[in-house]
Amino acid sequence: MKYLIIYYSNHNNNTEKLAEVFAKTIPCELIKINKENMLPIDLGDYDLIGFGSGVYQENLSEKMFKLVDGLDLKGKNVFVFSTSGVGMKFYNKALINKLETKGAIIRGSFACKGAYRAEDFTDIKVFHLMSKLADGHPNDKDLLMAGRFIIDLVNSFEK
Repeated sequence: MKYLIIYYSNHNNNTEKLAEVFAKTIPCELIKINKENMLPIDLGDYDLIGFGSGVYQENLSEKMFKLVDGLDLKGKNVFVFSTSGVGMKFYNKALINKLETKGAIIRGSFACKGAYRAEDFTDIKVFHLMSKLADGHPNDKDLLMAGRFIIDLVNSFEK
């Protein structure tokens, strides 16, 4: 089986930490999205592809959506992962919907908290409180959960 993880991680590189856990847990190739490698990405040989992003202004990275727009995903097995101040999977839904419209088969979704500095983007007090709750994440427990997620996903997929 061949696995690929495509991710966008900026600011604190929280999402990159998850991608690295996946790569240490299963043999996979990592592609970090940046301006130079947006397209083309050949997905032909991969059996399972992960798409990951941090949450920026309440959404996964626009770069990820633009990348997905240009990919042929018909019949491809995929999963989505993210980091955010609250660590909830509901942020993954828009990308999952996009992947489904491209013909991808959704195999799973994972999310955990990721540390951020609220003062970098807002003066709204609730985000400052949330940033204090997310401080230090992803932590060892989050990374352990990410490792378990990918093992369970691969085991269920390979059966």
